[in-house]
Amino acid sequence: MPAPEIDYRCGVRCWLVLALAACGKDATPSAAVPIAPHEPPARADAATASAPGSTYPDLAAALHAIVPADARVIGFGELHSRTDRAQVPSALARFTSDALPAIGDQLSDLIVETWIVDGKCGSAAVEATAKIAVTTRRPTETKSEIAQLAEAARAKGIQPHAMRVGCADYDKVAPKGKDVDAEAMLTLTTRELTRIGTEAVAHRDKEPQHRPWIAIYGGALHNDRFPDAAIAEWSYAATLDAATHDKVVEIDLIVAELAEADAASKKQPWYALVEHADAKSVQVWKRGDRSFVVIFPRTP
Repeated sequence: MPAPEIDYRCGVRCWLVLALAACGKDATPSAAVPIAPHEPPARADAATASAPGSTYPDLAAALHAIVPADARVIGFGELHSRTDRAQVPSALARFTSDALPAIGDQLSDLIVETWIVDGKCGSAAVEATAKIAVTTRRPTETKSEIAQLAEAARAKGIQPHAMRVGCADYDKVAPKGKDVDAEAMLTLTTRELTRIGTEAVAHRDKEPQHRPWIAIYGGALHNDRFPDAAIAEWSYAATLDAATHDKVVEIDLIVAELAEADAASKKQPWYALVEHADAKSVQVWKRGDRSFVVIFPRTP
């Protein structure tokens, strides 16, 4: 995604025009301030093993420690890979190789922040999708990594889902002859992740022997359990918390080398973990009740 510095003191949404487009955001705005004062007290059954700065030998161990047994929806958010940043294994690739083997047997559905271009929308859909990829500086390998994730999910009996984007949506998010509309893209993404997540919960709840967890994978904005009021409309967490009786878990996946190049990440309270990241350990920052930041080990 574009990389201008984000000034958290700016007006309600001014930073969106500068820094947000397409698949989410580069860092979690809510993490730039203390946990919201209206945050409910931690539930007795919530994971408590991970105080800020906890260390684990691998992602599997971290996930087993921080995801409470009664979780229903796990919202994974990432700091996106970009063509103008360190070319190291992405959070997406690491999720496929490390997270799915660890928790895949518990997942019934995997909702991914992507879409399949609708041929009925003609060249406009193809051009809009390409414009978004260029604007967000998405690496070419991201497309194949998404396909690998879907294939790995199916192999474990998990139903993958993609966003449903209509012809009118392409015109809104990437109007012909104009720049990508960041706010329209965020609104579209929130709409779809919320819709699919809500439908998946309702569908699986009708099955007597459903697997307990549904995962949503996308940018680290839409899964925010404690969003700033200015961006709360772009988080699905509150809606899905209502649908699951407060059983949503937020987990942001951060690649240290990418965070080091991101001015917004450097302002986060968890950034000290990035500075101390090594090539062996997974670090976890507990942001609040059922809200965590996971820092991957550095690439050797």
